[in-house]
Amino acid sequence: MSIKYKLFLVASLFFAIFVNSCKDPEPPKAVVTVRNGFDENKVVSSAIVTVYVGEQSGKPGYVNPDEKTIQDIQTTDASGQCSFEFKFENILNVKAELPFEGDTLYGEGVLVLEEDKTDEETIYLRRLKSQL
Repeated sequence: MSIKYKLFLVASLFFAIFVNSCKDPEPPKAVVTVRNGFDENKVVSSAIVTVYVGEQSGKPGYVNPDEKTIQDIQTTDASGQCSFEFKFENILNVKAELPFEGDTLYGEGVLVLEEDKTDEETIYLRRLKSQL
């Protein structure tokens, strides 16, 4: 084999490795599970989950770049979960609420969002909102 052919093979190998290793990172994701704080084995469906930073204002999916406000609202499914996907890494507050006997069960937590990762947060509904 000639030296040019060997150099071509080595250059092709490095190029193939370089091209395959340059992929865009996956966006940050979060899965929130809501459980009954009085019986932690039970998940809670139909709980309202709000992910937010800054003042809670606006509609679901609300973003105000000037005031640095974000808000997204979802309802848990039958497995007590809801999923969120975000564009950027961030640290967000999360709260869950469920109407209960004329009051509201309430719990809160924090999401730490990183690229290529899914943050899983479990919120336990323990307190009545009227007692906060």
